[in-house]
Amino acid sequence: MRPGPWSALERATYDTCEPDVAALLVHPGETLSGLAVLAAAVVSWHEVQRSPAAGPARFLPAILALLAAAAMLFHATFAAAFQRLDLAAIPLLTGLLLAAALVHAGYAPRDRWPALFAVFAGGGAVLPFIATAAGYVVVTAQAAALLWLWWKLARLRPAIRADLRRTAVLLLPAAALLALGHAGIACTGPGSAWAHVVQPHIAWHLAAAGACVFIVRIEIALERDAVWLA
Repeated sequence: MRPGPWSALERATYDTCEPDVAALLVHPGETLSGLAVLAAAVVSWHEVQRSPAAGPARFLPAILALLAAAAMLFHATFAAAFQRLDLAAIPLLTGLLLAAALVHAGYAPRDRWPALFAVFAGGGAVLPFIATAAGYVVVTAQAAALLWLWWKLARLRPAIRADLRRTAVLLLPAAALLALGHAGIACTGPGSAWAHVVQPHIAWHLAAAGACVFIVRIEIALERDAVWLA
């Protein structure tokens, strides 16, 4: 059980590399790096405001802000309940984008995307509270399906290719580093002066925040289509 003001709460099931601090922020580096996602939400809001996006893209800044809040709450407390909440929030993003991608790719009509979003986000939100591991599985599966659909769409929509490459360059190595961190590999040791600065999960937050800006741009570009602008 970690020390500090959150010690009464059950500790998170899946550990990260950052050593605990007996303070309001149990993992200060991972908590504060969540601000990068909030910054991505602000940048994305400006992107959406400058675009004619009339589809799901307009909801992305609010979702990113919610993800930032959930991540920071989890890492500040490192409590099991908030780890599940953090995982439950991510399908709001992946589910919305996956539902939209099915419309963009012609697999579903436009008027079905809210129902698809409800299924993907709702199912993804419930599973972490049944089993924490299931939350990781559903998020990974949704993200993989989304990237596959986007690679297919990029063949016909060259406008998204550069941002899709940037997204992959940021997310794929960072995701591998995240997995190593959860396995206790590639950690900066607790005795190091960098223990709260250089850690896999901190790198993940920073890379994911950068990728989210490009992800929003991809969705905006895909919505420059008669299907969404009608």
